[in-house]
Amino acid sequence: MLTVRILVINPVGTDRWNESDRKIYERFASEHTAIDVVCLEEGPESIENRIVEAEVLPLIVKKALELHSRYDGIIVNCCLDPAVDVIRSAVETPAVGPCQASLALASVIGRKIGIVTVSKTAPPLFEELVLKYRMEERVVSIRGIDLSVPEIDTDRERTMALLREEISNAIKDGADVIILGCTGLAGFAEELQKFFSVPILDPVACAIKIMEDVVGMRGGCHE
Repeated sequence: MLTVRILVINPVGTDRWNESDRKIYERFASEHTAIDVVCLEEGPESIENRIVEAEVLPLIVKKALELHSRYDGIIVNCCLDPAVDVIRSAVETPAVGPCQASLALASVIGRKIGIVTVSKTAPPLFEELVLKYRMEERVVSIRGIDLSVPEIDTDRERTMALLREEISNAIKDGADVIILGCTGLAGFAEELQKFFSVPILDPVACAIKIMEDVVGMRGGCHE
């Protein structure tokens, strides 16, 4: 059986999440998919505004150029999908962003989409992405909880409470499917689903499943 080799690029200058992220991706991946997670040699701890994103774009592209030939696919592990378009134009290895993957699957599952992310500064960035991906008629709510990415795991109960509040608000806005708009929230969807009747989509699950399908359709796998 051929192995699908996926490179996950953490667009941050710390390896503190590399191992935990690898385990989360493996949890959602198929049996014959191998996951490697790498971070940048330098960079921020998280991307929550356009200034920081602009700083890391060339670093993400550089990492993809260095490593792409060893892999069947590349995932940039951030729901702002930084540098994904540039990678696609620079190498033949397919590249996927969690936001676009999540929006694609959400549009199949539901009619009206809600995005719940971290940081009160993030919703305007998602508004831009929604327009870019031409999903403005489907996305009816974009909300952020008042936590930064590094704070997500500091108090999990508080994070869950904030997510439940904003998911409830998104449903009131008309959403019938919810995207968790931060890969730092990977693993929360299953627990949150117990409290809601509408589907809650995990961005990591969406990204890896879309990538596996893309690689499978292309017929390109490593031995």
